Amino acid sequence: MSDTNTRMIEIDTDLDVWSKSYTVHSLVIIGSKEENGRYNFAPKHMAMPLGFSNHFGFMGTPRKSTYRNVQREKVFTVSYPQPNQVIISSLMATRREENDSKPVLDQVPTIDAKQVDGKFLQDSYLQFECKFTECLGKFGEWEIIAGEIAAAYVHEEFLRKDEEELEKNRRLQEHPLLAYLHPDRFSVIKKSNVFPFPKDFKR
Repeated sequence: MSDTNTRMIEIDTDLDVWSKSYTVHSLVIIGSKEENGRYNFAPKHMAMPLGFSNHFGFMGTPRKSTYRNVQREKVFTVSYPQPNQVIISSLMATRREENDSKPVLDQVPTIDAKQVDGKFLQDSYLQFECKFTECLGKFGEWEIIAGEIAAAYVHEEFLRKDEEELEKNRRLQEHPLLAYLHPDRFSVIKKSNVFPFPKDFKR
């Protein structure tokens, strides 16, 4: 077998390697409270569970208001939007006005969190209330903002159940998931397959 990887093109690592190919991510909306008492929402795709315990993290930078809000208030919310909410999720990334306001956020339908001072995107299918724990690492200007999940909610139609494989796919067809394809596309997931884990696999 040849050890020459003839079909691979080397990427210059002095540049942004992430823009040279599509990669699949979850899209989430991070909610935080502004210093003026209003609520901010920011779409994030560099966001993830931290391990298998109830912890969640996302990438942030001090030049962004979300980072400063979480540092000050010590809480944040996470909303997983449904595919029909992709436009409103995109609009949340609108640039701020000269007075630092973001008028588009006044049009976002929200619901209150229960255990922390925050709000969720209404009708998002998975929601976390998080208490800030720490900032991890220095990845250029970026850091991982980590929080412990204090409360979690899932829409009843998206709750995983002990179903036959056909029923699981039917559920996904009726209630698809939204995926962000970095750097500039999205996809709607309506079908899945069982992952072929090795026999007796354990994490």
